[in-house]
Amino acid sequence: MGLTSSLSVGRAALTAYQAALQVVGNNIANSATPGYARMSPRLAAIAGPSSTAGQLGSGVRLSSVRRNISEALQARLRTSMSDRQSAMTEQMNLDRVEGVFNPLGNMNLGSLLGEFFAAIGDLQNNPENMATRGIVITSASTLAESIRDIRGELINLRKDLNNEIQNVTSQADEIAAKIAELNTQITIAEAGSSGPAAALRDERDQHLSELSELFGITVREQPSGAVNVYVGNESLVQYGQSFGLTTSTELDSNDLSITVVRLTLTDGPVTATSGMVEGLINMRDNHIDTQLARLDAIAATLIREVNNVHAGGKGLEGLSDLTSLTAVLDPALALSTADNGITFLPTTGSFFVDVKDTATGNVIRTQIEIDLDGIGADSTLNSVAADITANVDGVTATVLADGRLQLTADTGKTFTFADDTSGFLAAMGLNAFFSGKDGADIAVNTMIENNPALLAAAQSGSSGDGSNATAMASLQGQAIATLGGASLNEYYTATVAGIAVSLSGARSAHEASDIIFGSLTAQRESLSGVNLDEEAIAMVSYQRAYQGAARFLNVVDEMMQTLLTLVR
Repeated sequence: MGLTSSLSVGRAALTAYQAALQVVGNNIANSATPGYARMSPRLAAIAGPSSTAGQLGSGVRLSSVRRNISEALQARLRTSMSDRQSAMTEQMNLDRVEGVFNPLGNMNLGSLLGEFFAAIGDLQNNPENMATRGIVITSASTLAESIRDIRGELINLRKDLNNEIQNVTSQADEIAAKIAELNTQITIAEAGSSGPAAALRDERDQHLSELSELFGITVREQPSGAVNVYVGNESLVQYGQSFGLTTSTELDSNDLSITVVRLTLTDGPVTATSGMVEGLINMRDNHIDTQLARLDAIAATLIREVNNVHAGGKGLEGLSDLTSLTAVLDPALALSTADNGITFLPTTGSFFVDVKDTATGNVIRTQIEIDLDGIGADSTLNSVAADITANVDGVTATVLADGRLQLTADTGKTFTFADDTSGFLAAMGLNAFFSGKDGADIAVNTMIENNPALLAAAQSGSSGDGSNATAMASLQGQAIATLGGASLNEYYTATVAGIAVSLSGARSAHEASDIIFGSLTAQRESLSGVNLDEEAIAMVSYQRAYQGAARFLNVVDEMMQTLLTLVR
């Protein structure tokens, strides 16, 4: 081996250690860069020509630069990110739901229910006191307004969730497009190189992490270096193409708007299995819709049960003209027909119409039968109106063009109702205390608000009779079949307890996912993160090696100068 070969050894060493120092410098420069994976230079000896003493070697070379990263760990970390974001999203929004119900506040729904029934209880002891009647109406109006407000806030929260799904999906669509573009760049860059396109891969991994926070994704790397990305069972990115994500607004079975995530290319629905979008959808479709349904059940039960009792009672004065709050779509159809405008369907039974002669005080009672047994001709609004007109002396019943029933007393007469076993009066909203059908429109009947004397506290109509108020007050603790055998109080308590349990579960899930995410992040940091102390040691090591190689070249140069001198 001659001096020329020695020069080659020195030059190779300078080149190799300069490249190694560049890798170390790049690590140090990116020590705070999010998603950066530490690079490690790999040095290898260059084989030299054989001699009688063996291979002396031809120096050193930079054989490769390795990204310190585990794809399996990255996949677990992305899954953890998705689960963590989903749990955090649910917790944040369940906090908002709990705030809407405000179960510990002075004016929560449970307290207002109690105040309403307490006011009715006071009325039974003093049924003719107008101030007491006013308190009942005021407490009922406050209760109804609170129910409407809570429902309105839940609907607004639902709208916020839909908007957030739309915004997050738009972000995910942009990220998917960037990943597809990076796939192309990485494939081109690595096609002409033996090593990875580290910076491009780091950028792509960062985008994959961002996407996994929004959707649960599965990533499959291809031999070309590109990755295919799947959301649920749908392919989102293939090589250099993103199929795109978009949203559409549709109506669910309750006629509430929902934002649906779809693939732009195929318009097929996308199922979010984790991530922020899954948390938002689960919050909307399960938690919010459940609370809406339970609130509507409370309101509908309150309307139906109070009206059933109130309709058969008597106020301080009789009725001379009354129009039903409910309108049917077709008065010729049986009253038990679903989707005919009646929310609370009546059943087979009867009710009484009491007509009073205001001059003499005489009362004539007439029974009206409601036949809904499905055998023969069932009662319709037309048939009931005809029956009342034909049999109730002094009262005319008319079906109006809009499907409502109007009852009109002759001059000098008034009428009231009693003992409705069919539920017809409450179903049609005749002599009802509440108007509406659920939490969206519950309100006190304006007829009673305008004239508290019509509040039906009595059953017999005699002075001091508060028996109907007693029956209404007992509804607070009465087991109700439509509420699963629970009372209104018990159902409300179970509702707020359910919210508390869901919130506690979401917090626990968030805490657990946080711990897992932290553990996986620490594992990734130990493998891929930049340790400045280790890099400083490597830098000094390569610097010393570089200095040694330079010194070696000086020695070789001096030897060559000595040789040239001898030749002269």
